[in-house]
Amino acid sequence: MKISWSPNWQLSNELQGIVLISFSLLLFKLFVKNMITMLVAPKLVPFLLISMVVMFMLGFFRLLNSNLKGADCDCDVCDQNTSTIKQLIPYLLFFSPLFFFFTIEDFSINKDLLSTNGYISETTNDDGRTLNMKMEDEIIVKDTNFFSVMDLLNNQLDDAVGRKIVMNGYIYREEGLKNNEAVLARKVMTHCVADLSIYGYMLNGDLSKLKTGDWYTITATIQKKEIDGTMMPVLKVQKVEKSEKPLEEYIYDL
Repeated sequence: MKISWSPNWQLSNELQGIVLISFSLLLFKLFVKNMITMLVAPKLVPFLLISMVVMFMLGFFRLLNSNLKGADCDCDVCDQNTSTIKQLIPYLLFFSPLFFFFTIEDFSINKDLLSTNGYISETTNDDGRTLNMKMEDEIIVKDTNFFSVMDLLNNQLDDAVGRKIVMNGYIYREEGLKNNEAVLARKVMTHCVADLSIYGYMLNGDLSKLKTGDWYTITATIQKKEIDGTMMPVLKVQKVEKSEKPLEEYIYDL
């Protein structure tokens, strides 16, 4: 048996419209503040744009048609005996994260949130990437060739030993490292912030003045060292320059 329009049905439609529009505004804020790539990889951004537009249109449609008194329905919200408080409780699950998003300060993923993850110092080239970088006297690591250099050093380490390398990153330390050891690291995202990892190289030298979490440009000589039974590249620090955190803090492994 169908029940005719009721105020509860109108309220439910209005709340659904507000939730959808609020989430579309959430995405819009991330786009405007250039924060969207802190949460998802760039290749997923077009899908979020589409989602933002679709949610706004659906929300607007819900609000526009919330008071169609000629409509019938057979869902729970049409029950005249349902209290308003009971009806509002499920929507708190949606409004709570929205409230915190629009009220708390912006954040970034810092070293404390990643401190238990450890760092990755090698990659493999089984995904089809070719190791075609020329072995020159000085290797300059950029965001665009970060993984190519890492693949190169791990697969042709003997050829790389003794060469200079210039790399920008932040200082990362974890338990077990000696006073003269640290990691020059970058945060790497594959799809979204849930798979964020730390990639980097072990540094060796006078590192006492390098503050954990600060960004530096390191000029070093490539050496090799056995770590946990595996020969790994180690960067012997020759020169250190303090640098600012880049606008694009993450590297995207896509």
